[in-house]
Amino acid sequence: MSEKFDCIVVGAGISGITCAGYLAKAGKKTLVVEKLSEVGGVTAARDVMGCKVSMNIPLVSKDRYGDANGWAKAAQDFGADVRVVNCSVPRIYLAGSGKPPMPLPICLSPEGAAKWMTEILAASRPDLMENNIERELVPIMKEIYETPVEKMTVDWDEMPVKKWITRRTDIKGIHFVFNMMMSVSIYTSDADYTWNYGNVGKALEQFRIWISGDGKMAVPLPNTQFGICVPLADAIRKNFNCEIRLNQEVKKVIIEDGRAKGIEIIGKNGEIQKIFADEVVVSTRWVSYSSIFDPMPVFLEEIVRQASSPEHYMGGAFITFIMNDSIKLDGAYFLIFDAKTGTNILGGCAQSTEQPWSAPEGKQFIWIFKILTGKEYEKLGLESIGVEMKTHMETMFPGFSDALVWESPAQGRHAPTHFYYNSQPKVRHSYPAIKHLYFAGDCTYPMYGLLTDGASSTGFITAMEILGVDQPADI
Repeated sequence: MSEKFDCIVVGAGISGITCAGYLAKAGKKTLVVEKLSEVGGVTAARDVMGCKVSMNIPLVSKDRYGDANGWAKAAQDFGADVRVVNCSVPRIYLAGSGKPPMPLPICLSPEGAAKWMTEILAASRPDLMENNIERELVPIMKEIYETPVEKMTVDWDEMPVKKWITRRTDIKGIHFVFNMMMSVSIYTSDADYTWNYGNVGKALEQFRIWISGDGKMAVPLPNTQFGICVPLADAIRKNFNCEIRLNQEVKKVIIEDGRAKGIEIIGKNGEIQKIFADEVVVSTRWVSYSSIFDPMPVFLEEIVRQASSPEHYMGGAFITFIMNDSIKLDGAYFLIFDAKTGTNILGGCAQSTEQPWSAPEGKQFIWIFKILTGKEYEKLGLESIGVEMKTHMETMFPGFSDALVWESPAQGRHAPTHFYYNSQPKVRHSYPAIKHLYFAGDCTYPMYGLLTDGASSTGFITAMEILGVDQPADI
């Protein structure tokens, strides 16, 4: 006999769990199905030489969890046992400037932020300095400080950096330092690409978290998967009777007469089981759509086609280093800029300084990343990119090579992405063509935030749309 639910959520990552929690809290009979054997999706930590490496930096868009509606707000609303500690402030290295590492401070006023922006410009490009830069920056920083998260991440979400800042000033020095901060905030190792295509809404939100203290970078205990996703899942099971089934492979979403009606699951013996629901939420990576829709809806097929064109490809390179404790790693999260161009040439996290429980005694580890345009990634090749990344580590951490115990080969991915860049296609939470079908996750729009916080917020937004309410206080 077929089962019937009010809502089915496909995917038990942070967005799917958040969405299911709000639906279940509102009294909906809700089922979450997950292909893997555990909740958490891409937040899962990896075992590397005895270290638990989790390449996630959870962000909270409001220090007191106000209007971001991400994972921290969900934890409060669900009664989840989520525990976090604050990260150290990021360190900025200006390669080629001869300057020591600069901490990125919390500036409690727009005036203070304008002064700091002027100082970082003077340290990187003194040739672009003008007497009126700090004064001109104050109203710009004031707007950044005071704009609500929803306006920032919806109204400005598909606006390029260039368009946003040139509407506010024609001073080249401000253009340079502003784009410099936007480059790192969306993790793009190409200042020109950031200028023309960077998603200013998401970049500004992360920048504001850092510079104004209006939020935090958090370290969940013991890691993102078991410190955030698992407690959220446990809470919605216990408090709202939300059912979560693991090891459930979805064969397809059932669509009939222009509406979603449920899903087909592949059973243990290969048999097909149908589970029906009034509402179906797909909370998976967008690249999975082709495997769970047969046929693919026309609107999704068009998005996937556009996203898969070469112009939308980016290349990411990642390396993990395991070291002994003969040197002290300075700064949990660090950023390296080319002082001349403003390009963010390397980012990384000395995670063992923030999460010492993740590394055995006597060992430390760092993971680093570099994200380029697809064209540049193909031109340079992963091997040469990896060599350059390691060279920067030698410069930042004297004694690095002598302390090195193990390093992963440069790992990379050259693939389409549509999260940080305004010119690339994004998936909306619903479409009139198929009723009762919804989408959540880190590839959907709008999103009140970025990274883990943003992904979780899409679950909240989708749940609110299904419930027909605007604010969490209404449920």
